[in-house]
Amino acid sequence: MFERILFATDFSEANLKILDFLPEFREIGTEEVIVVRVINLNRVIGVAGGVNVEEYVEECRREAEIKLSEVVSRVKKLGFRAKPFLPIPAGDPVVEIVKAAKESGSKLILMGSRGRGLLKEILLGSVSEGVVRKSDLPVMVIKHKTHVKRLFDRIVYAHDLREHSEVAMKYIRFIAERVGSEIILVHVVEKGEKLVEEKLKAIEEELGGLNFRTVVRYGTPHKEILKVCEEVDATSVFIGGGHPETVAEKLLGSTADAVLRHSKVPVFVAKS
Repeated sequence: MFERILFATDFSEANLKILDFLPEFREIGTEEVIVVRVINLNRVIGVAGGVNVEEYVEECRREAEIKLSEVVSRVKKLGFRAKPFLPIPAGDPVVEIVKAAKESGSKLILMGSRGRGLLKEILLGSVSEGVVRKSDLPVMVIKHKTHVKRLFDRIVYAHDLREHSEVAMKYIRFIAERVGSEIILVHVVEKGEKLVEEKLKAIEEELGGLNFRTVVRYGTPHKEILKVCEEVDATSVFIGGGHPETVAEKLLGSTADAVLRHSKVPVFVAKS
């Protein structure tokens, strides 16, 4: 299921700490890691002063090839097959990362996020959020300052009882059966709604045979999900991410967007 994954890197020290989690991916069957570095042309297009884009790209590629080789070497030492994604793409990072994942036949995109420090990032969104929205593949985002040591020991599975949440089930079961994960199934009942016990029971039956427990909360979904993460000392959150369905979701983003934005632990978004 995760035989080949795409690791997106900017070569920063914080981003490369993600490599510390790779041995855990070997436990769930990952054999090959494709490493991609995108030259971000959003930073130079339209810049005053007449930047020669072709020269800029060539210079960046020369530097990136050396660093890519170093990262690939580190990944190989961890016991994986590894190779860089070539030629090194240049353009919008979101578009190029999604394209690289598809062209390389990867099953998962693994990437980092710097968090939500700047107003500009909050308004325009980060690269990781953009990749999650545009990718048809599952995406795992690891915040640079996460305290987590392992990803799959204690998984919070956020489920809103809708179909798009169900897509995460196959990944959770696959992982849990291999590494013995503890699963906390979390459902949040929003204001004006009622708990649909029959649907929740059906989901619990699908988790049968795994080590899981259920937590039901009332309130704002992303806030309650993140509260549960802190209470149970979660090591990751798994959540389904579909297309925006309501006007509010289109304007403000979905629960998956909010969880990704504010979570302190790694977030796995499964796409419907």
